[in-house]
Amino acid sequence: MKTFQTIMDKITAVVDRCVSFSFWAAAVLLFFLGPIAFYEVVVRKLGHPTTWTFHILVYSQLFMIWFGVAYTQKVRGHVNVDIITRLLPLTVRIITRIFAYLVCQVISLILIWQSWVMIKRSYVYELMTTEEFLHPIYWLQIPTLIGAVLLFLVFFCQTYKDINWLFTREGSPAE
Repeated sequence: MKTFQTIMDKITAVVDRCVSFSFWAAAVLLFFLGPIAFYEVVVRKLGHPTTWTFHILVYSQLFMIWFGVAYTQKVRGHVNVDIITRLLPLTVRIITRIFAYLVCQVISLILIWQSWVMIKRSYVYELMTTEEFLHPIYWLQIPTLIGAVLLFLVFFCQTYKDINWLFTREGSPAE
């Protein structure tokens, strides 16, 4: 049992590092998002709007959202409706949360599969973007797959931690 727990702890640590890296990638994109948007506002006001800034902003937001969603789940930063579950005993709350995580894992697996199908189709049919950049569209779809995989792994690790707490009662369950 200790060997399994050690392996799972190492997997959890690797997932945490990957998710933290994705957070910093999203933060860097956010850092560049502001100046680019500011530039577009100024040149548009001067009567010389550019076409490339809109697409860069959209692509940056796409990457930023999918890279940031797993980190937000890791730190439990999503809005929770827990007005009823807060009234339940701790063990029942943890069991309810495990069930919710399992449902989220299934949804994440569906998202992973559909993202893969979408990327594969775009690659096989050589689909290109329609704007002046004209590049393969699958590059813009890859963040969806990366984000879905990271999200699944975060839910998996959180499920493991809660199940481990139910059996060992070691530490305190994350709230």
